Amino acid sequence: MRILIDMQGAQTESRFRGIGRYSTSLALAIAKNSGSHEIWLALNAQLPETIAIIRETFAGRVASNRIRIFDVPISDDPWTNYASELIREEFLTTINPDIVLVTSIFEGFWAKAVTSISNKKAGFFTAAVLYDLIPFVSPRQYLPTDELRNYYERKINWLKNADLLLAISEHSKKEGIEHLSLPGDTVVNISAAVGPQFKPTFLDADALADLKFRLGISRKIIMYTPGGFDSRKNFSMLIDAYSQLSITIRNTHQLAIVGKIHTDQLHSLEETAKKFGLEAGELILLGYVTDNELITLYSMATLFVFPSIHEGFGLPALEAMACGAPVIGSNTTSLPEVIGWHEALFDPFSSISISKKMERALVDDEFRFDLSSHGLSQSKKFTWDSCAQQTLTALEALATKNRSINTFAKREEKAADVLVRALGEIQTDSPPSKQTLLVAASCIAFNAGRIKRHLLLDISTLVQTDAKSGIQRVVRSLLNYLTTKNFVDILVRAIYFDGKVYRFAESSNGRYAVNDLDLAVDFCQGDIYLSLDLNMHLTVNVHAWHVYLKDHGIDVVFIVYDLLLIHHPEWWSAENVKLFRSWLNAISEVASTLVCISQSVSAELTEWLLAHPQHQGGRTPKVAYFHLGSDVENSQPSEGMPLTANFVLDQIRSRPSFLMVSTIEPRKGHKQVLAAFELLWASGMELNLVIVGQRGWMVEDLIENISSHGKLNKTLFWLEGISDEYLERVYQSSSCLIAASEGEGFGLPLIEAARHGIALIARDIPVFQEVAGAHAYYFAGLKATDLSSAVESWLTLKAEDNHPNSFQLPWLTWEQSTQQLLDVLDLQEATIS
Repeated sequence: MRILIDMQGAQTESRFRGIGRYSTSLALAIAKNSGSHEIWLALNAQLPETIAIIRETFAGRVASNRIRIFDVPISDDPWTNYASELIREEFLTTINPDIVLVTSIFEGFWAKAVTSISNKKAGFFTAAVLYDLIPFVSPRQYLPTDELRNYYERKINWLKNADLLLAISEHSKKEGIEHLSLPGDTVVNISAAVGPQFKPTFLDADALADLKFRLGISRKIIMYTPGGFDSRKNFSMLIDAYSQLSITIRNTHQLAIVGKIHTDQLHSLEETAKKFGLEAGELILLGYVTDNELITLYSMATLFVFPSIHEGFGLPALEAMACGAPVIGSNTTSLPEVIGWHEALFDPFSSISISKKMERALVDDEFRFDLSSHGLSQSKKFTWDSCAQQTLTALEALATKNRSINTFAKREEKAADVLVRALGEIQTDSPPSKQTLLVAASCIAFNAGRIKRHLLLDISTLVQTDAKSGIQRVVRSLLNYLTTKNFVDILVRAIYFDGKVYRFAESSNGRYAVNDLDLAVDFCQGDIYLSLDLNMHLTVNVHAWHVYLKDHGIDVVFIVYDLLLIHHPEWWSAENVKLFRSWLNAISEVASTLVCISQSVSAELTEWLLAHPQHQGGRTPKVAYFHLGSDVENSQPSEGMPLTANFVLDQIRSRPSFLMVSTIEPRKGHKQVLAAFELLWASGMELNLVIVGQRGWMVEDLIENISSHGKLNKTLFWLEGISDEYLERVYQSSSCLIAASEGEGFGLPLIEAARHGIALIARDIPVFQEVAGAHAYYFAGLKATDLSSAVESWLTLKAEDNHPNSFQLPWLTWEQSTQQLLDVLDLQEATIS
């Protein structure tokens, strides 16, 4: 079966309460125990802050392409509310599920949630978790207005429309059958459980002291985690019961209430404490705490009290028992089956009964020990695996029972036509505005998805200017390969950011440029955004877009060329260092994958991410790497030869020529190389030094030295901004490449030179060892003599025909490099046709 789980119960404010914990835990256990069943998740795009967390939580359990996001219009006007329900239901049909499981039907549009179960069968069965019917049983207390009553009645009708209700306790099952007048076989008790993290856990003395100081705990605690703050949680009776304890107990214990609490609720509890004569510090309201803190509090509690009048299950009581806390609770609704021992129960309607049970547990060491022992044993009877297995058994029975019945009406129209007609039939006092209809249309388009996913290649820098740098050679090469091949299930499009929106970049003869007629990009879940360029100057403007993409189910991927601006800020201007740090922080927050151009950079990035978890939004991006290609002919090579080209090439061929290919910037080693060759020239050696590269930054003195050098255009040649065609000829004419850079992400000139059989002299740094291995001659040191000696030694080895040979250096074509990148992106099945 294909089971689609609506996870909105884990997305709204419910995620801070038992419903959220239940929704996530049950779904995880279903995925774990699913066997041959397909498990899919549906997430609401209107609750984006939870999407990445849920994806991370289910990583390895549910394939990322089976976590689907739907968008719905949200507002408080009736038309939009009805429309959002229809749009969500139509989205569910696009997944083609056998069964849809709704983890929390009682979520509302005020929480940006949309849940409904139509009475018109849509091609699948629907099951819903039944937590309780408390407002239905006590309408005067919980449904005081007509608006609330009408809203709740709609929800009740949806429950009745479900094919199966999954009750979280035997009490909830009986409540559903009785109050909803349902057949007994349509409601199944699947129970509840707690995760393995709920176990006795104790901090060391310093950590415990810090926690207690932060939370205001100064004595032993009597703990209550209500899982909500409405009147059925019985705060007044609990505080009254505490006030009846002996002075000795009250002087040594604090009543600690844990949970997210609003200001008005806080004031109400403080007033209740005053009413019953509690002194300052006797009642402490700890607010929301992390799971780890909650487990520690359960474990250290002298007593856990659960005085709730009405529960569907009572998850906090089970959590506390699993952590070894002595637990006492109400003798009503579901709590007796959870706590499982009549001696631990009291009458929640009597403060005297509560107080006496509390006092017995606090003064009778043997009874308190028995409570703790019983709780540990009782809690082991409840497991999420068992809940999931009972759920799957019930879903299988539902499908089997109805398999031979023509339950679902056959659709004769296209889904879109059915939805549009249904939207047109919505009857409200006020018709929808044009803007409302546009929003609804946008949601429908997003939910519909694409026949082919888009691989969107961000080339925002390249479309503005081709600086012919190493990075842009990579961008052009990958772009050329990806956009000129046909893929079976992927459509590749180049895009760029125009300052406000992303637009599709159209090419003319393989070249890209900004065009006012370029269309805005329509992103859709399942797409892959891949930033080929290093667009760090755009970070401030595009980050919100990248957050949007991440939250809407688009894989966000960046190529990371190196981390040199982090490790060696002295090589760049302070402004560029600041921009790079901002970019790295930003992409770490939104990326699903960060792809490096070497294993060395991958290791550095992994180390950086471990040291900076604050920038990752609660999730760590996947880090991978691929190697670059080197066949210039497949990289959209630029063309053109200057009039001086033949003269220069003749000079290069006339004597041993050493070539440098890179932008002239501080880290590249040009200053050391020039100084070394000045020593060699001074010794009478007839050698050429050929520098190919644009002038960069912070090298003004070096540029002046080169430009005015006495050897310029004699044995020193600087070729600035030459075409790829010219560079190829220079490679063919040279004797040896010198890679003197102190830091690199890859070292592409090493590969390009090896393709032409040129020998290699390289600085001994890890990435050059990774790329060139034993096929290069390495040198170390930053002095001119370090390199001049290396060149002399290399020339001696060359004369003896004993120098490292680059002919056997393994290298990739850009086609192979791009395939490595596709493998990293899990696009192996996108077979080229």
